[in-house]
This record gives sequence, structure tokens and C-alpha cells, in this order.
Amino acid sequence: MFNSKSQVIFLYLVLGVAVMVLYTKDPSWQGKLEVLRDSVILTWTASLMNLLLFGNGLGRLFGIRPRQAVGLLGIPFSPLFHRDLGHLLANTVPFLVLGWLILVQGELEGAGEFYTITVTILLIGGLGTWLFGREAIHMGASGLIFGYIGFLLISGYEGPTLLTVGFAAIVFLMYGNQLWSMLPSSNESKVSWEGHLFGFAGGVVAGSYPNLLLTITLWLESLVQ
Repeated sequence: MFNSKSQVIFLYLVLGVAVMVLYTKDPSWQGKLEVLRDSVILTWTASLMNLLLFGNGLGRLFGIRPRQAVGLLGIPFSPLFHRDLGHLLANTVPFLVLGWLILVQGELEGAGEFYTITVTILLIGGLGTWLFGREAIHMGASGLIFGYIGFLLISGYEGPTLLTVGFAAIVFLMYGNQLWSMLPSSNESKVSWEGHLFGFAGGVVAGSYPNLLLTITLWLESLVQ
């Protein structure tokens, strides 16, 4: 398993240089990176307000509480809140790296497809955690991050190209040793392995059935009509 810190740092540096080159040479990349920038700004603003002004009260309110009606609020909102600054920092870097890989891999013209992938992961990951999670308050963006990992890995299988297979390999090398945190562990009571597991499943579904969310939306519209 790939776990050398120096090798991981090297991969981060390579990706960072690639982002800088694309940002300066391709104007369309500025819009793509703004998607990630705005997401990070929103998350940091919400998390810091929660920690500094509300004593983590917002996290308790908007976290996922399994099988409680109020806990459904956490499905869209829990990724915005983190239990402490270390938790927030630990999730920011992988969100930027994995989000960037999805934007590159998809050759996205806008933010629509990226948001569709994200919403699919949030719905499946959040609902799975709400239905089957432990009695706790589950919060943080790690479920979304594991969803991005699942999406990038399955993309290398479902639509194998040099790019998708290459990105799947990079993701496995950088984050493969984290996949164990999708398994139950009594030694990691603060880690929501359920969020990791169902978020990963949401990413696999998003990569395998890219039109699923649109199909469900159209079906719901037909019911209303």
C-alpha cells in the first residue's frame, strides 16, 4: 500500500504545478477553479462561525442524526460543519485535489456536472448514514471526499481511457490506505465510518449511472403533474 509521505507530497506538488499552468494558460480554467474556491470559502465560513460564535451548536443542529427527523437536515448541510479546526484542515486539501481531478477528467464546460456528482453523493451518502449509522452526530465533508474517491475509481473501470485510468491510479496511490476507514472500528469513535462507506457508495453510483439524478427528477416531476 502506498504510504510514503514524501511520495504523497511529490504528487501534491505535481498536481499543484499542473493547476497553476492550466490556470494561467487556459482562461476556461479560471471558472472551473472558482467552483472549488467558492465551495471551500463556504465551508470555512460556516465551520468557523460554528466553532467561534456558536460553540459547535450549528454542527449539532445540522449534523446527521440517524433515524431522527431533525437529522435529515444533515444530508445537505453536514459537510459544511466540522468538529474542530484540525478536522476542517484535514478535509480541505483532499477536497481540492479530488474535486480538481473530477473537473479535469470530465472536461466540464461548467459547474453543472460537478454539482450533479456532488448532489448524488450527498443524497446517497447522507441517506445511508441516516438510515444505518450509529447513534451519534455525523458531520464533516469526509463522506463527500470518499464519494469523490469512489467516483474517480469507478470511472477508470466504467469508462477506461488513459485519463480516467491514470487518475484512478493516482487516487488509489494517494488515498488507498484510507479506504480501511470505511470499516467499523471501535478505536475510532470520532470517525464516521458509515459516512465514509455510504459516501463512497454514492460516488460509485454517480460514476456508474451519471443520469440517475436527472431520471429521478423527471420521475418526480411526472408524479406532480
